[in-house]
Amino acid sequence: MLAALPEHIPEQRDPYAERVASLFATRMPATIMSALFLLVAALVSLRSHDGVVVMLSFTGTGASGWRLALLYRGRARCASAALTRLDARALERRFGASYLAFAALFGCFAARALVLPVPSLHLAVAVLVVGYAAGAVATTALRPFIAGGSVLLAVLPPAWILGAGADADRAVAALCLVALLAGGLRSLAKRHIAQERQSVTSTAIAALARRDHLTGLMNRFALAEAIADSERIGARAGGYALHYLDLDGFKQVNDQLGHAAGDALLCAVGERLALSAARGDAVARLGGDEFVVMQAGAPSPDIISARANDIVLRLSAPYFVNEQAVSVGVSLGSSRLSRCAGEMNLLLEEADAALRRQKLARPAPAWARRTRRSAHA
Repeated sequence: MLAALPEHIPEQRDPYAERVASLFATRMPATIMSALFLLVAALVSLRSHDGVVVMLSFTGTGASGWRLALLYRGRARCASAALTRLDARALERRFGASYLAFAALFGCFAARALVLPVPSLHLAVAVLVVGYAAGAVATTALRPFIAGGSVLLAVLPPAWILGAGADADRAVAALCLVALLAGGLRSLAKRHIAQERQSVTSTAIAALARRDHLTGLMNRFALAEAIADSERIGARAGGYALHYLDLDGFKQVNDQLGHAAGDALLCAVGERLALSAARGDAVARLGGDEFVVMQAGAPSPDIISARANDIVLRLSAPYFVNEQAVSVGVSLGSSRLSRCAGEMNLLLEEADAALRRQKLARPAPAWARRTRRSAHA
């Protein structure tokens, strides 16, 4: 009996897209930082009446608002499983531009505020710089260029101002900022290396989970994903078809030549199916001697029938297993859908029913035939 394909398929995204999506995962730190910057900037501007501070306060607030708008708008886009690498790259560029712009303006604001004769607010500015750097590392660590760049732009200007004077206390504060900056950058580098290794491992595991361990073809899970995507394929290519097939006489090969020979035969069948696949097709082994070919671009029954006949002819040619020629029969049933993806399990059931009708309508199949390969073959 044909087992149903999985109905709920976890969507798989490119690891790069996943890392970009992490930038939009949380909005609270950026919201808090924007509010605190607005508060401190307003206090410094009101107490100092410095034109440069006022200008940096207004432009910094604008950059902060730009950053928040991108965060709130981009989060819904990143939640979509259809986020492509191209879309993710565009999102990252916009996010990085807003983040780095605010960091540069904030660093200049902090440096300017620290040279003004408003010592009562210097501590608030320094604390805000440290808090921003910590938040940047925590929320953007998976994109080290953005995290490292924003921390450098925000921390170096005030650290330079603090260390440039003759005041020992300010020099110590500058040293602390630089030490924290160095530690944060080192942590970013290590985390980035670890993330890249994890990404490579996760990608390899995901690929293995969607491949048949014996033939290297798609497995049931990957086939379900391919069929779920077939609505787009069908709309472009005029429909698609499923060819469900099994091998007549495969059990006899296993019984007479052993399971190793049976496995070799299955691998050879899978190789022939893969070589015959056209662009957009999907080839899968469901288990045992059962295979499925999803044919993209199947606008008419004649084209489907021609492809089915081609599959049967290809697979019916002799195979050489353990230096012996082995021939097996092929039973194949097809189903077609032209306008929408529909129920994938229903399509497979229709193809399976067509296969069983074919078996019943013909004489008993010829079992596997073996002939010793000649020394001159």
